[in-house]
Parts: sequence; C-alpha cells; structure tokens
Amino acid sequence: AVWLWIGDSDARLKRVLNGGAGGGAEGAKPGEGKRSAGLLDAVLGRSRKQKSESGESDVEALAFDLELTAICLRAGLPIGRALALAAAAGGDRSNLGALSRALELGQTDFDDQHLSEVIVLIRFSAQTGAALAGLLSAMAYDLRRAEHQRRRLAAAKLGVQLVIPLGACILPAFILLGVVPVVLTLID
Repeated sequence: AVWLWIGDSDARLKRVLNGGAGGGAEGAKPGEGKRSAGLLDAVLGRSRKQKSESGESDVEALAFDLELTAICLRAGLPIGRALALAAAAGGDRSNLGALSRALELGQTDFDDQHLSEVIVLIRFSAQTGAALAGLLSAMAYDLRRAEHQRRRLAAAKLGVQLVIPLGACILPAFILLGVVPVVLTLID
C-alpha cells in the first residue's frame, strides 16, 4: 500500500481498483486490461450476489464503503474522488456516488441519516483540519457495532417470541399423547 503514496496515486488507485487495467502497465498484453476489468466486474457482481445471499445489511455495506473511502483518503486522493472510487468499487450500493456528486454541486441535504452524518464529518474535517480518514473509519466501526447490537437484540426478542407458538403447539400435543392415554387406561 506504500506505493500508492508515490507519484500519481489517483491513476495507481484506478489501476488497483480496475484489476490492473489501463494506465500503460509495462508488459501488458493487448486486451489484458479488458479481461482484468471484466474480472473485476465479475468479482463485484459475485460480491453483490453474496451480499443478497449472506444477508449483509445496508449499514454493513455503508461501513465497508466508508472504509474504502478512508483508504483512498489515506492514499492522498481528494474527498470527492475518494467517494466516487469507493462507490464505483462497491457498485454504489450505499449512495456514496450520489454523495460525491452532491458535494461537487454544493448540496448538503440528504434524507438518509447515515449520509447526513458523513456530510457532518466532512464539514467537521474541513473546519477543524482533522483527518477525515480516521473519522470515516471510526464511523464505520460505530456503524458495525450498532448493527451488531441491533442483531443481538433482534435475536433475543425472537427467542422470547418463539415461546408462545412453542407452548401452543407442544403443550396440546403432550396432553393428547401423554396424559389422555394414561387417563383412559385408568378409567378402564
């Protein structure tokens, strides 16, 4: 990752995100860049499928995209470009691409609470000079922790909610199969 800091980091990061395509790589065969870009699309397509199959939430996707943005910022990219590249790498699943375009146009109002928080962090960083990469990484960590806590609470509630149907189904079955035959045997 150190080589991202040297020279034209924007072009180097594009090459990394595009799977080595373009940028005049030495020793590259003709058409190799297209194959690499196609491979990147296939990998991203597979990761989108995995997201839908694995149950990754939008909050987890945003946290991952914020981490990508923080990496781009640490590589020396400007904020708008870092947001755009992170959005492109993740298929803009968390609307960071829209945020990047909105920031370029000066729009700072978003309906999404999490994107509004990102804008607040960007403003804070611009006003105070604090490193935005660290702030975005911390926000990603907080988002993951809150999502984990939300899932734990949902699992705890599910356990309580399952007791009622379990009791409604198992108790009558126990009475019919266990108690009624004994009572009928005692009556005879």
